[in-house]
Amino acid sequence: MKKYTIYQLSEKSGYSLRTIRYYVQEGLIEPPAGRGRGGFYFDSHLDKLKEIRALQEKGTRIAAIKSLAAAEKAVPMEEAIPRNVRVGYLIAPGVELQVDREREETDGAAIRRIVRAARLMLNKKEE
Repeated sequence: MKKYTIYQLSEKSGYSLRTIRYYVQEGLIEPPAGRGRGGFYFDSHLDKLKEIRALQEKGTRIAAIKSLAAAEKAVPMEEAIPRNVRVGYLIAPGVELQVDREREETDGAAIRRIVRAARLMLNKKEE
């Protein structure tokens, strides 16, 4: 992943430093990683600036671009990042059984029997 200073990003994107800072302030692009003079940008920032440029060249106003950016961010967290909570059972050093929390709640007794059996099999193998 390539890192850019704001100066490099400005040069590559064709936008002024002031415009880049404004776009960050308005939420059109993500803030840089790090703080102050140590902040840096990634290819994703450059791609977003290129996308904004393309929209502007088609006549799209900044207000409409801001609305698009806000709509992208409005995706509910459940849809944006699917969460799959898992429970881990240590069988032996280097061996773990991972089970979805939902499955563990419905079939807990069977899973515990599987864990016991697996532990027994591995312990006999080590002897």
